[in-house]
Amino acid sequence: MRARPATPEEVGDGEDRPVDAQSPEVPPSIRAKVQAMARPDDQLWRCPRLSAPRGPLGLFGVGPRDVVIEWWLLDARGDLIEAFWEV
Repeated sequence: MRARPATPEEVGDGEDRPVDAQSPEVPPSIRAKVQAMARPDDQLWRCPRLSAPRGPLGLFGVGPRDVVIEWWLLDARGDLIEAFWEV
């Protein structure tokens, strides 16, 4: 399954930023997973990224790409615990 392409409104300014896990901008399925595994000092980050190229030449790194929103759960030291994508 591929990650769902982001709308221009979801991409916003395209910058990574921390987000409250309770925020309505966090998709419900991701919010539930984060709440189940996060500790009090962990942070959730919203990170717009380009998807992998699609189409017959995608294996060669050529093809259309969408922007997808990755959600990164980081611990208090900034180490990645888990990454999530809305599909």
